[in-house]
Amino acid sequence: MALQLNPALDVKYLNQVYGDDASIVQIIFEAFLSDSLPRWQGLQNVLEEENLTEAASIVHGIKPSFTMAGLTNIRPKVEELEKAIHAETEINDLIAHYHRISEDVYSMTPILEQEAERLSKL
Repeated sequence: MALQLNPALDVKYLNQVYGDDASIVQIIFEAFLSDSLPRWQGLQNVLEEENLTEAASIVHGIKPSFTMAGLTNIRPKVEELEKAIHAETEINDLIAHYHRISEDVYSMTPILEQEAERLSKL
């Protein structure tokens, strides 16, 4: 039986990859919240410092975690940001792009927190 998850997440993907293993999904959500999210938040400072090499490294490193956590609709936007960084797009445009993606990330954060908490009790 498939896990019942918040439909704002890519439930089809999560069920396909993790099946009904609530503990692994909970671990994935916790890992995103404790590792990927702080790295995403730190990206703003790196962009503001115009350190494009580090920015590209951060984005490349956390890009898969969006898919793994069921945030598959955010992943293409992160890929676009990575390409823009490599293309050395104007820094203000990169920061604006980062902020647009951040709105999506931060709107999904409470959902991941709630689901991780709920799954930990199953």
